[in-house]
Amino acid sequence: MGNLRSHSSRTGDCRPFQKGSAEGTKNGATAVMSKEWLIDTGAEVSAITKSNADNFDLTPLAATARATSTGAGLAMHSGLTMVFDVKDSTGADVTARCSLDVGVKPDDAGSEILGMDQIAHVKARVGWDPVALDGYLRQ
Repeated sequence: MGNLRSHSSRTGDCRPFQKGSAEGTKNGATAVMSKEWLIDTGAEVSAITKSNADNFDLTPLAATARATSTGAGLAMHSGLTMVFDVKDSTGADVTARCSLDVGVKPDDAGSEILGMDQIAHVKARVGWDPVALDGYLRQ
């Protein structure tokens, strides 16, 4: 059994998800939010929804990205660490933390996205079986 599964509340969804978290600060204090990341192999950057971004003090950057599924613009920000599990060479889950810039969706549509930028940064590979609804992030 891998460390990726279908969405916890949308069991018919054949896309890979993983429970993890986002870490940052809010008003100078540590802030941690539980997340259910969509593992999106088509996403060049990771993204969170606006309401989730509002839980952190993020720094806006002079960069944008465009969501291909909706065409919506994503304002890029720094100041967030995405936390997720990857399997090591022995098959054990180890916690990965990645603090690359993240896109903030203009609204709350869609999932929190763990894109290929973060996954490549920790040198992980994605394996997913949409029929069995099981897969892995593995180093």
